[in-house]
Amino acid sequence: MSAVPDWHREDRVESLRVPPHAIDAEQNVLGALMLANDQLAKVSDWLTPEDFYRREHQEIYRGILALKSADPITLGDWFEAQGMAELVQNGAYLGEIASRTASTANLLAYAEIVKQKSQLRQTIAIGTELANAGFQPEGRDAGEIAADATRKLQDIRGTSRGGGLALASAGLNDWYEDLIRRYEQDGSVTGIPYPWAEVNRVTHGLQPGELTIIAARPSMGKSIMGLNLALMTALRGDNTALFSLEMTTRQVNRRNIASLENVPYGWLLAPNKGPNDTDWTPHVSNAIRQLKDASLLIDESAGLTIDKIVARARRAHMQRQIKLLVLDHMHEVALPGKRDTRFEVGAIADAGKMLAKEFDCPAVWLAQLNRGLENRSDKRPTMADLRESGEIEQKADVIWFLYREDYYQRTNTAWTPRHDVELILGKGRDLEVGAPIVLREDYQHMKLTDWDEDKHGPVPKRHEAPSGGKKGGLS
Repeated sequence: MSAVPDWHREDRVESLRVPPHAIDAEQNVLGALMLANDQLAKVSDWLTPEDFYRREHQEIYRGILALKSADPITLGDWFEAQGMAELVQNGAYLGEIASRTASTANLLAYAEIVKQKSQLRQTIAIGTELANAGFQPEGRDAGEIAADATRKLQDIRGTSRGGGLALASAGLNDWYEDLIRRYEQDGSVTGIPYPWAEVNRVTHGLQPGELTIIAARPSMGKSIMGLNLALMTALRGDNTALFSLEMTTRQVNRRNIASLENVPYGWLLAPNKGPNDTDWTPHVSNAIRQLKDASLLIDESAGLTIDKIVARARRAHMQRQIKLLVLDHMHEVALPGKRDTRFEVGAIADAGKMLAKEFDCPAVWLAQLNRGLENRSDKRPTMADLRESGEIEQKADVIWFLYREDYYQRTNTAWTPRHDVELILGKGRDLEVGAPIVLREDYQHMKLTDWDEDKHGPVPKRHEAPSGGKKGGLS
């Protein structure tokens, strides 16, 4: 008889593979819950019937959840009422499980094992589904298939028992340590710094876990503000992710080079060698060296859905922790069109908040304003000018509006440009909503700068908030 080839033996072993499971652990969980019904609350919010491998165990756990107070007798009656008595040997199997369980002491440990085996089976299922989708994509591109698989894998990531109610006092030590750290910093910038001193004074920086919205009409400079913020953060070595739905990576780099070395943006678009033109190439070379050292990730894909953005952000975060997320801008995100627009835009804002909390970093979403303000005499934005404002306002922790009087006076021949940009705080948890902060517009170099009275003269007269400014939302 000829020997069986190794490859054939391996194929047979492959076909005999059994999905991960732990029958003893499943029986111990079910037995403990039948012995002590008060233990159900410890597992019911994170352990599901589908986490059990054997069907009879799934149904026993489902019966325990339905009855709340279950023992072998009441569960036997429940199975009979469901027409499934044969599944548990007319109740005999229930008594066997209960009798084999000595105590409830290790319930959580066994439940964790059941959950872990379930997550391994889910991982196998996702891998199988991914392979099948590769053979039969059904109109989806590879990026969409990978993003969907990444999202599903992320959903099963982490500990089984994450979340839940806990004593407030449990977090006091961490809170006190953070207080001392901020005290030692003299209460200044405690988050990721903005590039502008007055903004940092008001906000103490961008805070981890918070969603900041920067909203404006076109030509106000919101993209420049977002890029300045992303670039400064990346230059410090903090891993920064920028989703640029309108501009290409080439355009982003060109703007960053202009802002880093004060190279006129017009020259970068059309470099000249004329006798009256400055040779900016050494400055460009210096900017490129700085950008190569910066930890700035850019996704220039147009038409991304929020699910793809979330999946790609998570994938990058798994490779190296992201310290700042920037989206330019949220109204360019592709909408599925399955729901009312305001709810879909709300989902985009909600995803920013979710990622900020998940990554423990700030998220900055740029947003477009309604055209309606163009019909007002005072065109300074308010909360009502946000497109789908209710949903965005609810999700955001901080909302900034940008306003440039120069833009609205551009056809007025009697107007002398002031180069000021009003940064209006529309909402800020724990922040004082007061008079706008005035920054200087230096858009030929693609940046906003602090207003320096020694260099730029007195701050232009600005639109003051009504007296008795209020807190920007302590909800």
